[in-house]
Amino acid sequence: MPHDNEDAFVPQATANEIWADAAYKTLRETAKSYNGLITYKEIAAQVQEASGITTKQQLNYWIGGLLETVATDACSRGEPPLTSLCVHQNGTIGDGYLQAPKSVPHTEDVDVERLAAEHRLLCYRKYATDLPDDRGYAALSPQVSQKRARQRRSDPVPGPMCPIHFSEMSATGLCGSCD
Repeated sequence: MPHDNEDAFVPQATANEIWADAAYKTLRETAKSYNGLITYKEIAAQVQEASGITTKQQLNYWIGGLLETVATDACSRGEPPLTSLCVHQNGTIGDGYLQAPKSVPHTEDVDVERLAAEHRLLCYRKYATDLPDDRGYAALSPQVSQKRARQRRSDPVPGPMCPIHFSEMSATGLCGSCD
């Protein structure tokens, strides 16, 4: 339950409204730095500090609703999806992001990390003060990018396939089923 600096109870809806304003400002500030990101934990701490309204409730119980409010407000203002700048400690946006900007169309089989990277680029192009001359590119978070690079290196590369039996040929280039 949210409380103010004097330990007085603040209704959740009121806290969310005040936090949304602080989160919006924090995300706009984050977007000023090309490839800038903020974690859910960091934004939670910043909105509570800025507003003077705190909660001991676990982050996962209230941050999603807060970010949904920010996403809806940004959309109604014709702004890019600022909530794409907010990631987990491990650099992932999380599947919940597919529900956050409800006004942003996407397909069900979308790569949520790539979608968020594209949305972040929109934010940087609008607000970044250090955008490169080429207007930047949609980048995954450093952690996600590194994880995917490791995964690509460890994935086996299939060898040539037999055009008749559709099986992988041996290292000598011969199919075990062919004469």
